[in-house]
Amino acid sequence: MQEKFTKWQIKKLSENKNVARCGLSSVQYAKSFKEKALKQYNEEGLSAIEIFEAAGFDLNIIGKRAPNRLMNQWNVFLRPKNKEIKNDEGKEKRTGRKKEINDLRDRITYLEAENDFLAKLRAKKRK
Repeated sequence: MQEKFTKWQIKKLSENKNVARCGLSSVQYAKSFKEKALKQYNEEGLSAIEIFEAAGFDLNIIGKRAPNRLMNQWNVFLRPKNKEIKNDEGKEKRTGRKKEINDLRDRITYLEAENDFLAKLRAKKRK
């Protein structure tokens, strides 16, 4: 069996406060780190790589693709089931990047409807 991490790498990873446990072939990250990382990723818009580097991880040890892969996994398994939160007016609002994407889609739909309306108005004027 080939080891993924050397003894030195395991020692280095284990010294990071964001690691709960490190074995020969895997790293278990602290729950507090996962929660903080998801917040930074989904709400503050930081990239997965920025988050992991700021947390003191050496991407040459854990892998350059690991941050993105892990962030996607954590989003699936750790995000709250209820992705929508009520605001002060009682209307639902979505959080993080999904909110921004949905807001942009809503704006596109509105602008397309407005363009259709104005085109019909211009067509009536011409007749």
